[in-house]
Amino acid sequence: MKRLSILCITMLSSICLWAAPYAASIEHVTVFTYGAELQQRVSLPLQAGDNTVVIENIAPNINEESLQIALGGGVIVRQYAFSLDYLNADKLKMNTAALEDSLKQAQDALADSERRIATLTQMQTLLQAGVNSSLTANTGVTTAVIDKNLQYFRTNALDLAKQLDATKAERANLEQRIKVLKQQIKEVRGKNISKSGIVTLELNSPKKQTITAGIKYYTESAAWIATYDLNISDLHSPIGLVMKAHVSQYTGLEWKNVKLTLSTGRPSSSNQAPELTTWWLQQQQAVRARGVYATKNTAMAVMADAVAEEKVEVYNTGLAPQNTVQKYVEQNEQALSVEYAINLPYTIQGNGKEQIISLQERQLSDVAYNYFAAPAMDESAYLVAYINGWQQQQLPDGRANLTYNGTYFGETMLATNNDEARVRLTLGDDKQIKIKREKTAHSSKTSGSSKQVSYTYTTTVRNDKSEAIRLTLKDRYPVSTAKEIQVSVGDKNTPATTEDKQSGILTYELTLAPGESKQLVLTYTVKYPKDWRINL
Repeated sequence: MKRLSILCITMLSSICLWAAPYAASIEHVTVFTYGAELQQRVSLPLQAGDNTVVIENIAPNINEESLQIALGGGVIVRQYAFSLDYLNADKLKMNTAALEDSLKQAQDALADSERRIATLTQMQTLLQAGVNSSLTANTGVTTAVIDKNLQYFRTNALDLAKQLDATKAERANLEQRIKVLKQQIKEVRGKNISKSGIVTLELNSPKKQTITAGIKYYTESAAWIATYDLNISDLHSPIGLVMKAHVSQYTGLEWKNVKLTLSTGRPSSSNQAPELTTWWLQQQQAVRARGVYATKNTAMAVMADAVAEEKVEVYNTGLAPQNTVQKYVEQNEQALSVEYAINLPYTIQGNGKEQIISLQERQLSDVAYNYFAAPAMDESAYLVAYINGWQQQQLPDGRANLTYNGTYFGETMLATNNDEARVRLTLGDDKQIKIKREKTAHSSKTSGSSKQVSYTYTTTVRNDKSEAIRLTLKDRYPVSTAKEIQVSVGDKNTPATTEDKQSGILTYELTLAPGESKQLVLTYTVKYPKDWRINL
């Protein structure tokens, strides 16, 4: 198909002034996470021989290279051109108030994303600062301040990075939407006209006939994101999951009663439990740290790897999904994406106003629950739910609202595109499980060129609930990174279920009856050159 030269485009544009236009109707739209592909049809009456036709009701902000035209009846497309039409102002003019309302919504959402990015960035800074033993001396931030922030944010470095990336992507989409909306408002106010796209065709028909022309093209002026509602009634029932699609488009055209497909592809153009990380001993510069201990400053990393093998209780109810809107949704797995074809007509306004579609509802019956604690970082017991077989769900990433037993527990990220067989959801800390970890003994002595220090930590766990619980508790001792540093582990009154000597992490699988208390005692000794400073 030969594209027009500049001269041809100019000539065809002048022909548009008197050629009767034909309006193309929108039949099917595939919305990607950023952008959309529109498929339109129009009936064209042709004379035998050469014909010049003008097709209107095309989106004004299309990718011209993506424009495709399909014709039947042996008709040949000799050349074509895409241009903007400012003549049909009454037909395509947007309502200024609606545009301004959409702009305000987008600006409010952008401000919210900016606040979340600032908060997440600050959280990353605090977590990264925790591994620097000279933090207090250099910045004046105390260990207590770091502890308070770590307990408040209850997250880890990898989770923060994922949330930050998702929020930045959301910000970029909002900035693009605001840019387009501002331009549309400027055009409406300044020129008091609107624009639409038109396609001018030079056709050759073998006979007099009426044909149907198909038009397909890509535009960046649309997007959708997935969000979830996760509802947990109790620890013996499945998790109810509702997937929602937030769809918006600002092409200036109304998608009226169109067939809609949502694709997770993109054309090329918290609430988390803490993690106990390895405590590596190493030589440091001779600078007084004023009481900053690595046990309190070590940054949290992702918990999923550390607890992947823990024992959890599984409840499988075998309940089937309810009959909801998903019976109208056909899910198809493509090579690089998943598509949701909705067999119900939808109307999406072209002014950027977001429309929420309840896409799917599922009952996640293969769910496991367990309590988890890492008191060296946070003296709280977290109820954690694990959704097994998550890869088979084929769901895109998105924010999720957590509700447990009718109580809203906040928002988290469902990072579904990972290699884990299950997804972990932290439901919050349980105040009826009391945990206290304290240093109960400390000694230090110097002999010759060596210094030896010993620490004893006692962790007390009490179950104040009216039912027995199972708790996975993780503790740690330091691990040497130099042959001059020697670490030995002494008293452990309750043997750990598992011990990883490379990471120094101990895992205890505890069962506590109602009102029962247990104590875990850990003693370790570190010997190192007396002129060394290490992060103890």
